Amino acid sequence: MNQDLSVVRLSERSQRALNRLKEVFGVSWVPNGLIEYARSEDGINDLYMNLNRHLQDGKLPKKEKLLIALGVAVAAGSAHAKQFFSEAAIAAGATEAETAEAVACATGCSIYNSYYKFRSLVPEEFAPAFAEFKANFNATMFVKPPFDEKLVEAICVAVSTVNHCKKCVEGHVAKAKSLGLSDEQIDEILKAGAAAFGFALACQSGAQPADAA
Repeated sequence: MNQDLSVVRLSERSQRALNRLKEVFGVSWVPNGLIEYARSEDGINDLYMNLNRHLQDGKLPKKEKLLIALGVAVAAGSAHAKQFFSEAAIAAGATEAETAEAVACATGCSIYNSYYKFRSLVPEEFAPAFAEFKANFNATMFVKPPFDEKLVEAICVAVSTVNHCKKCVEGHVAKAKSLGLSDEQIDEILKAGAAAFGFALACQSGAQPADAA
C-alpha cells in the first residue's frame, strides 16, 4: 500500500509535512494517494495543519476526535483514511474494539442518513405522505451504545453532516445537547469531521487505480 517517499519527487517541505503527520498521529505510514496529493506543497501543508489543529485535545479528547475522524472516513468511502485513523486512534489510546464500534456506528448512521435525506429532497407537496413511514432499520448502537453515548452522538453528528442529512443532523445535535455536550464541543466535532473528510478526499484524489484496488 505504501510508497517510499524517495520514489516520488516531492519537495522537502512536502516530505516534512508527511513525516509530521506520521509523528503527530503515531503511525508508521501514509497512504499512497496522500503521497501523490503531496505534490502540492500548500495542499499537503494545509491538510497537515488542519488535522493537527482539529484532531488534538481540546474540549473533547484526542482519542474521541480520532474515532470521529474514523467514522467520517467510513462515510467518505476511503479505505486508506479508515486504516490511517484506526491506527491513529489506537495510538491515542483507543482499543481495537472501540475502533470497530466506531466503524459500525458510522455505517449504521449512514444507513439512516441515506433514508432520511430523501425527505429534505422530495418536492414539498409529496413530503407529508412520506413522513408517515418509519425507517425500520436495526440500530442496536442507539439502544445499547457500545461506548459512551455522547461519543455515539458525536460520531453521528459528524457523519450525518458529511452525508448531508438535515433531519439526522437536527436529531443528533438535539440528542447530543440533551446529553450535555456544549456548543463548543459540537463545534469541535464538526471541525474534526471536516478535517477528516478533507484527509479522505486527499487520499482518494491522489490514489492510483492499482493502489485503490
